[in-house]
Amino acid sequence: MLKLTIEGVMKWIEEHPGIRIVSVSQNDWYNPCRCDKCRAIDEAEGSHSGTLLHFVNRVAEAIEPHYPDVAIDTLAYQYTRKPPKHVRPRKNVIVRLCSIECCFSHPLESCQETVSFKNRTGSDKSFAQDLQEWAKICDRLYVWDYVTNFSNYVMPFPNLRVLQPNI
Repeated sequence: MLKLTIEGVMKWIEEHPGIRIVSVSQNDWYNPCRCDKCRAIDEAEGSHSGTLLHFVNRVAEAIEPHYPDVAIDTLAYQYTRKPPKHVRPRKNVIVRLCSIECCFSHPLESCQETVSFKNRTGSDKSFAQDLQEWAKICDRLYVWDYVTNFSNYVMPFPNLRVLQPNI
């Protein structure tokens, strides 16, 4: 899988001159690999982000000699939101932390709500903690903030009063 991914990323970069970021991320689901090798990495790292980041780092390492100005972007999302204990993103890796489980009715720093979304229960406190922990290990940390009501797409999203304090 790694070889195919590297080949695909290299081809994408060649076909799109001038791009500076290529995304290599998990799918939008709750089904991390549970094979013996991946499970061992995740247990040692304390998070499923362990296997993802090991993989993404290998892709980033392979493209760097050929495309030193291109970064590999990956998600810290759902089951990979918690940062790993040991592995660190390479300098050409961007981690995009996703706030999908957060309550946007209150500022992150003061919200006491626990939000259940799909198969994960999270809180703004745990998101803020993950944000602080990723910031300690990652030089290029982005946040994917959400502005939609997934329960009803035509309903307003109640984040007007939290945008400034959250930023």
